[in-house]
Amino acid sequence: MCGRIVNQMPSGYLREQFDETAAADILEEPGLLPRFNLAPSEFLPGIRTASDGGTEWAIMRWGLIPRWAKPDRIPERTFNARSETVAEKPTFRDAWKKRRCVIPVSGYYEWTGEKGSKQPFYFHPENNTPLLLAGLWETWRFEDNIVDSCTILTRPAKGQLADFHHRMPVFLKKEDTTDWLVGNSDQLNQMIESVNNDFIAIDTVSREVNNSRNDYPALIIPISAEN
Repeated sequence: MCGRIVNQMPSGYLREQFDETAAADILEEPGLLPRFNLAPSEFLPGIRTASDGGTEWAIMRWGLIPRWAKPDRIPERTFNARSETVAEKPTFRDAWKKRRCVIPVSGYYEWTGEKGSKQPFYFHPENNTPLLLAGLWETWRFEDNIVDSCTILTRPAKGQLADFHHRMPVFLKKEDTTDWLVGNSDQLNQMIESVNNDFIAIDTVSREVNNSRNDYPALIIPISAEN
């Protein structure tokens, strides 16, 4: 599961990390970066294959809208896609074959506890480098409306992450990003199966995270567990 995202990396840093991508100036769009509590249906940056065969930055709605969706029947809860079934699900299978993306973030939140008193935790790389999430994207068109959207792939959690939730995002190594964008199904499944999460640090953070309207740097400051 991955239901809230932190992306505090400056646009200039992202450009340096992924300098092979074109049109990086779109990272300067107002309100795009930084974000400390980004929720589904909001917009985030990702890297995808460009029409010329290279790579490009794109700004995408978090929550994939399939091309065939009717305006009054936009599916909900498509911000995550289960890697075990993504090749068969009508919502995701075409994107799985043709339109994959990489979503660099600083980290994400997960919760434990009873409903009404859930404790949030912040998951992020120990060295504060970008956390690369495997995703899929689509372009939805209706009359004059055009929306690029994406979903984040998940897989069964392992290691310490399994103590917090039974699902986890699919993390990519930087050297595997090209293979994720253009690789065959065997390569993709191998990357999903061999995900490593030993580099993830987990911090207890304020319950202010629970309200998605709260979006400020102090949300990711570690605290003692709240009672």
